[in-house]
Amino acid sequence: MAAAYAALLAVARSLREILDLEKYLDPLHKEKFFSLKEKVDFIVSFLEDFSDKYQETLGREGNGIKKAAYEAQDFMDSYQCSVSTIDDDGSSEEADLNLDRDLTMASERIGFIWEETMKMNNSDTTKDLRSVSYYFPVDRSSTVQATAKKMVVGFDDDLLVIKERLYQDSAKLQIIPVVGMGGIGKTTLARKAYDDSILSHYFDKCAWITVSQEYQRREVLSGLLKSLENKQSIENEAELAKLVYQNLIDRRYLVVIDDIWSTKAWDDFKMTFPDDGSGSRILLTTRLLDVASHTRSSDAPVHQMNCLNNDQSWKLLQESVFEQQSCPLQLVKIGNKIAENCRGLPLIIVVVAGQILSSGNVMREEVWENISENISSREPTIALQCSKILCFSYDRLPLRLKPCFLYISAFPEDSEIDVSKLIKLWVAEGFLKSNHQSKCLEDVGERYLEDLVNRSLLLVGKKGIDGKLKTVGIHDMLREICITKAEEEGFLHDVSSKTNSGTEFVENPYRRLRIHCMEYFQE
Repeated sequence: MAAAYAALLAVARSLREILDLEKYLDPLHKEKFFSLKEKVDFIVSFLEDFSDKYQETLGREGNGIKKAAYEAQDFMDSYQCSVSTIDDDGSSEEADLNLDRDLTMASERIGFIWEETMKMNNSDTTKDLRSVSYYFPVDRSSTVQATAKKMVVGFDDDLLVIKERLYQDSAKLQIIPVVGMGGIGKTTLARKAYDDSILSHYFDKCAWITVSQEYQRREVLSGLLKSLENKQSIENEAELAKLVYQNLIDRRYLVVIDDIWSTKAWDDFKMTFPDDGSGSRILLTTRLLDVASHTRSSDAPVHQMNCLNNDQSWKLLQESVFEQQSCPLQLVKIGNKIAENCRGLPLIIVVVAGQILSSGNVMREEVWENISENISSREPTIALQCSKILCFSYDRLPLRLKPCFLYISAFPEDSEIDVSKLIKLWVAEGFLKSNHQSKCLEDVGERYLEDLVNRSLLLVGKKGIDGKLKTVGIHDMLREICITKAEEEGFLHDVSSKTNSGTEFVENPYRRLRIHCMEYFQE
């Protein structure tokens, strides 16, 4: 849907530019252009507000919407080009040639989309998204699960900080948010702290709940009661919240809220947790910095998790495969190479360790060499197990941010992306919309970029003396997901001299191409 949305944004921008050329528009054409702009603006706003709610329907219609928008955009571009050749007296037969026909065709294309969105907008039979609970299964072998639970290599300092904050001498309820990208080890860190032997003696009540992307408040409260070892079965949501509160009041408790995705989710549950001066703690994990900042105690910092360095990555891989035994010398070199190619993401390291262990002979050098050759996140098994977790971050992006994120796939691997250049490209593509807060598109672009960073989708690079970002980057695994999504949605096509032929570009008129093999064009 992101490609179709981006195409409609471009149409909306072109219509605004055409309507600014008032002296070249006769009243009849101006009225048609204005009507067309109103419909496109409505469709864009509808998609921004309800793309999640009507995801299945819009997914089926995505290619049709994109095609219609592209055809309308071609007409707009052609018209603007013609207008640019008009003489000062405003007369030009070429500019008016076939205008009525093309404008009518564009109106029909957009009009069809507008009618379909109006039907969805007026429908009162569709379920409210908030009443639907989704479950996203992640397939992991038992070996990988066991390894993930045991290992916190590279997180020693993080674990020490979290424990100090859990046991610090403060009677006030403290909320401790842990934030970082998917697969970086937030849940593993929280689990290690939660399983600490001192904890059961220090806290009177301990509970663990997972909220995830979409949730039902009643089910979460019921799960919280079960975690508190309360066996009562209650259907009423208000009664559940009251019973949770009663189970925690006047007790020093620890509650871990894992994988929370919105400030609303926290607001739905925060009144359930009493702050009665008992020294209670809430440990919370999220991928979103704004959620972490919203939930944290006023005097407490957000705990940011970072990728492992190469030494930490190799240590985690060794302990995941060999546990307490040492790695054979002949595997050290290839093992270090594998660890380095995991780019510091514990999720990938644990998945790779699972593959080595499942090979049946971890001591065979050929097994390690085969893993090393296929360590790219495009390798099917690794990609399948890792992408299911990381794709959630993309799937949960607001539609307005998706084209901006997909555009990152155009940049080379491991590149430092210049922020100023990136925002200008977003502006040129028409991805950004001015609003009542700011009419400057560059300012809007800065907010979009900050949002992507706060969602752990982009990595902070260099900063200027004013503290503003100068460059950003992206983790290799997220970049591969970005490329895959861009290709799937027809947003951007990766040109390869090995896989593309000249006829491909005639049969599939891609709007954006990423060319990474210039020799192909130098023959």
